[in-house]
Amino acid sequence: MQLPDSYRFITARTEAEERIKGSRFIAVAMPCASMDDVKPAVTALMSEYPDATHYCYAAVCGPASETRSSDAGEPSGTAGKPILDVLLGEGLTDSMCVVIRYFGGTLLGTGGLVRAYSGTAHDAVSAAPRGEKVRCRTYSAAMDYSTFSGFERLMMQYARGQPEKEFTDRVKARFRIEVGRCSEFEGKLSGKNWLQYIADEGDSYF
Repeated sequence: MQLPDSYRFITARTEAEERIKGSRFIAVAMPCASMDDVKPAVTALMSEYPDATHYCYAAVCGPASETRSSDAGEPSGTAGKPILDVLLGEGLTDSMCVVIRYFGGTLLGTGGLVRAYSGTAHDAVSAAPRGEKVRCRTYSAAMDYSTFSGFERLMMQYARGQPEKEFTDRVKARFRIEVGRCSEFEGKLSGKNWLQYIADEGDSYF
């Protein structure tokens, strides 16, 4: 699977509430770093909002957008999937949304439930603050001082964030470059015969 060059995620808890035909729907959107965080988050909300009828949720995690959802006793496909569709539609990962329902005595029907869960989830998710992680390649370099003086200018043109530098008998540096710019960077290294000083440490998100 081709991983994205970047992805967006929710950075802080955000809530929204709707009352529909007597039922109270409370949506809580929040960060979710891994699927291991899902169950504890739902359990905490069960304590925060006790005696609710349903605690339906969806989560998306990682750059590969692993998904999980639960209807939590509502008819199949009427709660978890609509919540998940909101997260995916916003292009989010490392994020989750729980919609808590206090039943108000009136049945909403399949279509009514889908609209209620997706609408409340959308209100919370769309209002949530966002962050972005970018896929970068980490490089390390080691060279003499005379070579580094020229290399440093090129490194600073491409580096994302501040490189780490160590000055001993040689200069060592560790830095990250967005994957979309790596081919161009390596082409310039090759043109100056500097590739011999560089090691590729792999890709990750920052």
